[in-house]
Order: sequence, then structure tokens, then C-alpha cells
Amino acid sequence: MKKLFVCMFVLTLACSTTLLAAEAPKVAHADHIIQGKAQPTTSHDPVLCNTIGPSTNEFQLNGYFVAGPDNSLLGESQFMAVACTPSKNVTLTTVKAGWQWYGYGANLIQICLYSDNGSNAPGTQIGKCVTKKNLPDFGTANTLVTVNFSSQSLALTAGTQYWIVGQTPSSGTGDDAVDVWNGGGEYTGYNVAGAGWGSFQADLTPAATISGK
Repeated sequence: MKKLFVCMFVLTLACSTTLLAAEAPKVAHADHIIQGKAQPTTSHDPVLCNTIGPSTNEFQLNGYFVAGPDNSLLGESQFMAVACTPSKNVTLTTVKAGWQWYGYGANLIQICLYSDNGSNAPGTQIGKCVTKKNLPDFGTANTLVTVNFSSQSLALTAGTQYWIVGQTPSSGTGDDAVDVWNGGGEYTGYNVAGAGWGSFQADLTPAATISGK
């Protein structure tokens, strides 16, 4: 396994917990930086939310694990999420982020749309998750991975908070996957060991650019 890592963007925000699950999410650390700039967040559709930052941002260290319940590294599941509140009524089309495979279990991740639970954390899944396979190896690429929701026609309401969730299957193929979601952004949702969703504001949170039309 390669013990390297890059993160797309880190906000210098003081850590303040808003909701707590059973325990804090685990962070993936690296021993060096990949030199280079973040990929520009271009899209054919309007960008609804963007926590990746400008293309001049250097790739840096650390990110959160996204791991299945049967993984051999953490010994428990860990799902992560980033919030998005569109400013107008749109249909979700694509999500791009720096998801990478940490070298354990199946090389895949599920990206899902969730509602908000009313307490600033993910609530109920909306539509179907999109499974993305063959992620870049941990710390070896500075390009974004794209998942496409266009075929589902998922309508988003202006002023309503939603969550993009990175998770794995709960059983079967992929329940042993260990991935990393590169950092950036503001509020982060997390669910450790299936204890329920919480959120917090921290120095490092999952980065994504979310588009719709």
C-alpha cells in the first residue's frame, strides 16, 4: 500500500462540533505532498456548490477515510458527506471530487444524494447512489473523479440544504473498501460505525464541486 496523500483545499477554520456521532471520523495522513495545482472546476452545467477552491491551490496533506463495515484497516465503517444549498431550483447533474483508493478492499465508492435531517446533518437518501470503480491510487493523481446523476432527474429546491454522501455498500461486494475523500469546504457530515449522522466545522472537510441545470 502506498502511504501518500494529497488534499485539494484546506480552509483555516477553528474546529467546532455541532453534532456528535459515537466518535470522531478518522483522517488519512501522508508522508509527502504531490507537487502541482488543483484541477480547475470547469463544468458544462452551472456550479451549485464548490469547496475545491481555485486552480491555484496547491495539493496538500490529509483527508477523511470512506470505509465499508467489513474493511480490514479501521475495523468499522466510516461514511463522509459535504453539504450543498442551491440558490435556485435545479436538477442535479454531476459531482466531482478527489476520491482516491487507499489500497484496502474493493476499489470503489458510492456517491449519493441525501436530504438534510433538520439538524445540519444528512437525513434520507434521495434517488439511487452512483457507484464509481477504479479510483486513482491514494496520493498518485491530482485529477478529480466525476459521477453523473443526470439520468435520475433529481430535483433540488432553492434554499434547501442537501448532502453529497461518500459511502460503500453495507454488505457484499465493496463492503470492505477503504477510500479517502480529499479535504476542503465547510461543514462535514460523518457516520462512524453506523452510529448515525453528525456534522462539524473543521480545518479539513471533504471537497467537491456540485453542478446542476
